[in-house]
Amino acid sequence: MIPLSDAYAADTVGGKAAALGSLLRADCRIPDGFVVAAREPALESLEPAILDAFDKLGARRVAIRSSATGEDSRKAAWAGQLDTFLNVSRDTLLEHIVRCVASADSARAQAYAAQKNLAAGKVAVIVQTMIDSDVSGVCFSVHPVARDDNQVVIEAAYGLGEAVVSGEITPDSYVVSRQPRSIISCTVAHQAKSLRFSESSHKTTWQVTVEPSAQKLSDPQILELADTAVGLEAHFGYPVDVEWAFYNGKLYILQSRPITTLQ
Repeated sequence: MIPLSDAYAADTVGGKAAALGSLLRADCRIPDGFVVAAREPALESLEPAILDAFDKLGARRVAIRSSATGEDSRKAAWAGQLDTFLNVSRDTLLEHIVRCVASADSARAQAYAAQKNLAAGKVAVIVQTMIDSDVSGVCFSVHPVARDDNQVVIEAAYGLGEAVVSGEITPDSYVVSRQPRSIISCTVAHQAKSLRFSESSHKTTWQVTVEPSAQKLSDPQILELADTAVGLEAHFGYPVDVEWAFYNGKLYILQSRPITTLQ
């Protein structure tokens, strides 16, 4: 078990975990967690160590994400190809870690690998404290369609960001100019449902949105997120595709990867 703050080598912890470790060490607000390293033996033999690491984390629920050694590179993001599991409790932790690793052999992942002529490599697994997002989504430090490096693009929705990444809801879309620093467009979507954790069912479920036609982020939050994306780009030295969440007014960075479509 490697604490996320000690995640350095991509050949051991994968590209995603190495990026998050780098941001934690730079004092960026990242949900704390640990990595089950790609070089480890059979996962079943690690169950006591995994459960001990979970207990030390002090989280009720966690998010489980893949961090393959070939994932989140500048040539191929593998975004959405390997399985992510949200709101996982202690009693099903090992089961979901095993499923995350096994998803590298899914038909979807294999088809992606064949199309890109590459391999996922060994699969490490990130276990992070679950953030019950009020609003979440994705952000691009460079406009991914217009390829305008003076424009930051943000997509935002109520609830968990998986709804945005999966394309199941239409998010708000904001475009921010770097110079001069300003919001240059704001398209607000009607969002009738949001993906959230239900305390009654103990599952992630679709729930009715209270204000479906409201702007999801305030203008100051939009500018804070745009500034953060520009800072992440400077930190890594390349344009970034960021997954983020606001919870209780605080911004958390969940993932940061290169924008591969600009290559």
